[in-house]
Amino acid sequence: MTPEPLRIVVVDDHRLPREALCHVLDSQPDLEAHGVDSGPSAVRAVAEHRPDVVLLDIGTPGRDPASTVSELLSCGHPVGIVVLHTQSDLSLMQRLLGLGVRAYLHKSVSQGLLLSTVRDIAGTRQQTVTITVPSGAARPAAAVPQPTADPAPDAPSSDVLSARELAVLTLVAEALTNRQVAARMDITEATVKRHLRNIFSKLGATSRIDAVNKAINALVIQPPAARRGQ
Repeated sequence: MTPEPLRIVVVDDHRLPREALCHVLDSQPDLEAHGVDSGPSAVRAVAEHRPDVVLLDIGTPGRDPASTVSELLSCGHPVGIVVLHTQSDLSLMQRLLGLGVRAYLHKSVSQGLLLSTVRDIAGTRQQTVTITVPSGAARPAAAVPQPTADPAPDAPSSDVLSARELAVLTLVAEALTNRQVAARMDITEATVKRHLRNIFSKLGATSRIDAVNKAINALVIQPPAARRGQ
């Protein structure tokens, strides 16, 4: 018996990109897309179509993105929300991730990463988060929910740090050893080392100090003193 396709609602007020994205999703045998042009329409579509994932362009006018996200998550049907953005707004990203958004993707993201993110979010309820920004742009500071389970290693990419890697890097910035990081996060030391290898590759770093400095300079994490002052 062929399993039912994953259902996705695409929210974008511009018809051409909305239809293009639906076409990309519909071309996959395991995915089925439905496009809408506003936040209120998305809320109605979730109630009607009961999708697995909502792709939400936060540039869609008419309502505060946080209000739309809150309504989508409280509509009575569990749904994973992927935010699509064109500008890295730190405060908005932190707010939306805090509400429960599962991925925060720049619109320049590759088709492959978009599809894998949709499938991963639809296929698991683990609180993992994917964040991407334009290559070469300043990356937002980490303020993401900690995953409930250790995700699989990410493919090396300077544009994507998983939530667990951000958590590891934040603790490393506090001068914790690998053993201390492992104890704090309830993972193995080998897992910490694996995450550090991925972080070094993604940031082009050669050491722990280099990774921390590059992450702070690129706004991936906040300096320890700034976090203590919050």
